[in-house]
Amino acid sequence: MQCNNVTTIPKGLLQLRDSLSSMMDSLYKDPKVAELMNTSMGQYLNDHPFLALAVLVFGSMATVPIGIFLTFATVTFIGATVGFVLLEVFLLSLGGVSLLCVLSALAILSILVSLVLGACYITSYNVLNFYYSQREEDEEAYGKPEV
Repeated sequence: MQCNNVTTIPKGLLQLRDSLSSMMDSLYKDPKVAELMNTSMGQYLNDHPFLALAVLVFGSMATVPIGIFLTFATVTFIGATVGFVLLEVFLLSLGGVSLLCVLSALAILSILVSLVLGACYITSYNVLNFYYSQREEDEEAYGKPEV
């Protein structure tokens, strides 16, 4: 009696891996990305992927509050030119403090999101390594499965 516990990788998963691999290759071949990766900051972020993920999450999450604040600052500047100087100083100070609070919360949130994404990455990496090591052991013990 022969045991056939060997599982095969679904074609969809292989296609997804191939498409992601080709997408990453085309991204690294982009001249702007290559120029960034040749800088000292690019090398540092390449060596520290968790920090790169945190910077990416913080940068993407901080764009909306900064845009809102810049719109608010522009509107208050136009109001200041009309003559409400004292009121505008108060409003800009209030907006600056609000922006400080929002950006501080976003920094904490981006670190937490990065931790969760890093944990998911590490977990999936270990699960896939375990899966492929078990598959190699099964292939060595039972031979390669027929397609």
